[in-house]
Amino acid sequence: MDLKEAEAIQKLIPLLQNHEAFVKSNFPSELVPEFAQRADIEFAWQGSQVIKQGDEDKRFFVVISGELRVVDANNNNRLLNYLHPGDIFGMRGMLRNSPRAATVEVISDAVLAVFDFDDWNWLIGQEPKIGEYFESIERRYDDQAEAAFPGLNLQADEVIVRAVKRHFLAFMATLSWPIVILIVPVLFLIGTELMGISLVSTFTDPLALLIIVPFVALAALVILYNYFDWRNDDLIITTKRVIHMERVLFLGEERFEVPLTQVQNVTVIQHGWLDLFFDVDDIEIKTAAAGTLIVDNVAAAQELSRIILTEQLRAKGRAAADDTAAVRRQINERLEKNVLAQPQAGAPAPKVVPASSGISLPTITMPNIRTNYFWPSIREVTKIKGEEGIMWRKHYYILLQHIFLPTLAIIISLYLLMTALANLPYLDYLEGGGWIIELILVLAVLGSLFWYVWEYDDWRRDVYIVTNTKIIDVESSSFRLRGEQLREGSFDSIQNITYIIPNFFYKLLNLGDVVIETAGAGKTFTFNRVLNPSSVQAEVFRRWDAYQQRKRDKQRDDTTKQILSVLGEYHDLTHPPASSNQPAK
Repeated sequence: MDLKEAEAIQKLIPLLQNHEAFVKSNFPSELVPEFAQRADIEFAWQGSQVIKQGDEDKRFFVVISGELRVVDANNNNRLLNYLHPGDIFGMRGMLRNSPRAATVEVISDAVLAVFDFDDWNWLIGQEPKIGEYFESIERRYDDQAEAAFPGLNLQADEVIVRAVKRHFLAFMATLSWPIVILIVPVLFLIGTELMGISLVSTFTDPLALLIIVPFVALAALVILYNYFDWRNDDLIITTKRVIHMERVLFLGEERFEVPLTQVQNVTVIQHGWLDLFFDVDDIEIKTAAAGTLIVDNVAAAQELSRIILTEQLRAKGRAAADDTAAVRRQINERLEKNVLAQPQAGAPAPKVVPASSGISLPTITMPNIRTNYFWPSIREVTKIKGEEGIMWRKHYYILLQHIFLPTLAIIISLYLLMTALANLPYLDYLEGGGWIIELILVLAVLGSLFWYVWEYDDWRRDVYIVTNTKIIDVESSSFRLRGEQLREGSFDSIQNITYIIPNFFYKLLNLGDVVIETAGAGKTFTFNRVLNPSSVQAEVFRRWDAYQQRKRDKQRDDTTKQILSVLGEYHDLTHPPASSNQPAK
């Protein structure tokens, strides 16, 4: 065994000793080094596949260094999990005697310990219970890959790391009101006992039951409501975000989320001996320019704090690995094209386009009245100066509020006009009016129609737009006769994105606000009263995340080009072109 393999084995031993399967199964610690010595050490390059879905392979692996990802190749390479140092993978083939269920790819250069079926038989021969723990780990991986929450749309490169609810003490703290309610029947029972009436007689007396039962039922309903209200709040940590879902049963919900890149620090707050005894604390997540997220009564808050900061470092590591892969790819491509050689003579000069002066606001295209103007669409794909984007309008309920009275006026005035023209006998009040009454009714119909179009156009022109680089909030007036206000914010300034459903009625309609906190002068963009605010928030976050990735890729590529340019200059200086009159060798 060479020195590098020996170093890898020395790193492998503590990883195995601290792995939960070895710890919980009470595997003899003195046998761990012997098991580690059975491993073959392999180096896996970034971008390579360690396991291919569908293969018949009976090996399993331990990650010593680097990072890998598990994807479902049969489902558009859907991300299932990330693997880090200390993780063991590939067990399923031996535990269930089945083909590989997923593909494992290398994100950053990795060192792996590889074990075969004979090593597995040796392992369970020393401690048969260890197989049960590996099986439970596989089931946990399955649950983690399939985890889903209402209103939470995961990105393609995102998985849920940990999801927790508030501690049971948070539910216990809500029992004060039910206890107060139950005091009334308790006092009643005490009073009847003092008056010499036995409890048996009290519970068989219809009048006594009429007094006791409503209070008991009300207390039970309050307890039941508080229980479900306690159960429906979530704190979710993914590989990209921290998300807090605060739902008030039958009233509304609010979702606060922040990218891991915006987390500045995490503080765990303990209030007293009760918190210490039950391991329940408040967790405070301070973000960059977007305020502080506080979730109270969380179990194992210290561990959650560690997970958040660890995932933040891992996210930065994946970004660095992407940079490394891109630099390698660019260098390979340029060397294959011999980019470092002398440029060809007579190559056309690059075209220089002068930058436009001043600041121009994006132009909102006027709706096509002949085709889709009166079709009340609340989500449209649009283009702003050639840039594709999504445009939202306020909810249909807001449109109904705008057009209800004009529509009612149209119906009434049109009905009166039609009946007047029909000369119905019961319309005695129109006798003697003649054409003047009919003219007034015609004007009323036309006025109602104009009122309708005025209110409809006012609703239609208030739009919210997200493109691939910015967010736009347009507040306009009917036919722009009273002007228009356009606010625009770059994705560079976005700090977090939250949605709020304020009450039960809005929840029934799936109607709410999307609040976008920014670091600019405007501070906040609010997409008011939109349909399905969770999907709007997810779309804004997806485009923001893609923008940040493109920006980082461009900065990396620019730096790489500069380095390659310097290498090219060095190549030119150290390898001057041969003179045209130099004799051939």
